[in-house]
Amino acid sequence: MEAKVYAMKLVVKDQLEYEKLEDWITEGFMGNIALVEEEVKPAHIHIAIFEVTTWLDWVKIHRFHKRNKECKIIPLLEPSLLYTSPLAIELKLSSLLVKAVKKHKFMRMLKQVIRSISSEAYVLASDDELFRGLHQEPKKGNHHTSPFQEAFLRRLLSGEIKSEEELIESRSLFPIDGLPNVICFIQGFTRCPSWIEGQDGQASTIIQEHLRKGFQLEGVSFLSYRKHLLMLIRIPSNYGSLKHWKEGEASILDAIEELEREYGIHIYIGVGSIYREPLLLHHSYREAYKARRTSPYERLSLRYYEEITKDQQIQKCTDYIAHCCTDNLSIKQVAEQINFSVPYFSRIFKQETGRNFVEYVTFVRLQRAVWLLRHTNHTIEYIAEELGFNTPNYFSGTFKKYVGLSPREYRGTKEIIFI
Repeated sequence: MEAKVYAMKLVVKDQLEYEKLEDWITEGFMGNIALVEEEVKPAHIHIAIFEVTTWLDWVKIHRFHKRNKECKIIPLLEPSLLYTSPLAIELKLSSLLVKAVKKHKFMRMLKQVIRSISSEAYVLASDDELFRGLHQEPKKGNHHTSPFQEAFLRRLLSGEIKSEEELIESRSLFPIDGLPNVICFIQGFTRCPSWIEGQDGQASTIIQEHLRKGFQLEGVSFLSYRKHLLMLIRIPSNYGSLKHWKEGEASILDAIEELEREYGIHIYIGVGSIYREPLLLHHSYREAYKARRTSPYERLSLRYYEEITKDQQIQKCTDYIAHCCTDNLSIKQVAEQINFSVPYFSRIFKQETGRNFVEYVTFVRLQRAVWLLRHTNHTIEYIAEELGFNTPNYFSGTFKKYVGLSPREYRGTKEIIFI
């Protein structure tokens, strides 16, 4: 039987981008997608990718869409124009790409588009075997954030959405009361870099699958950035914090343990406060980032913004410690910054930070050590001396106690890149 053939139009002015997409299409869909010339009538085109570099390009898409409502149109946005993505919703477009698009995302999206039109009447020919794998129902639990939901959430977390009107217009993207209310900021590394080489996003996918298991489908979504991953959760209304929602917290801790045990993936999570008002959710993002960067109150793998001291005088001391951590700091020296006696300062500091003074200073120094091990070629002996540890052996022992790996082992790990 003859294979299905889909006519596709690439309206991409960037020659390098055009050639890249053309190569991917040829490689993955040879004989199933035919790229057509500019003069082909819109009615004969099944799929069209339009590069969007100005607002005028949206006007062109609108005109094309009016002439051929059956065509599956995929806008390809410049990152600077991501804020225009609601126009795609207005045009009822089902797909969206943002430069620089990754190959695996492009191929997956194109397969989804083909699957959506393969049963429609205007397909040129048929071949039941051709897309057998594309017609399978999604596996239970295999939930992904749509491009439109993702674009909306990114704008929400950046603080770009400021009006109730815009929020109401975008609520059609989510179930009723389905917007997240707390953000988790995730970073990590893998002890087994060889299995991930050449497979961008694999660790990110594994992390998301393990974290998602403990939540309902609509209860969690993810946004990937280069060096961090955001998990967006909707916590039930009867809880004031993720920490108080023991079922949710236990699911996250189980996932952290499984990832380390099964894959050698270590992740560290900062958690922001709950914001029931969506327009304020960007605060939870900033708080989650700060929690991730702050000394742990209880556990290194999961840190809460609510546990960070809000006492301005203690904050002044923690800022001073961060600035002078490589010096030979004494508790008396730091207590003098806020005119406290050493005994009183020691008690208040432990109460507010969850750590005694020595533990806290040690952790701050180890944060600096992690950066030096990852980004420089300095010897372990040099780093130990630079950070004020008495001997390299003492530094190595302390590092392993907190991180779980020796400095040498940590240097052999690979930082996870999420996109």
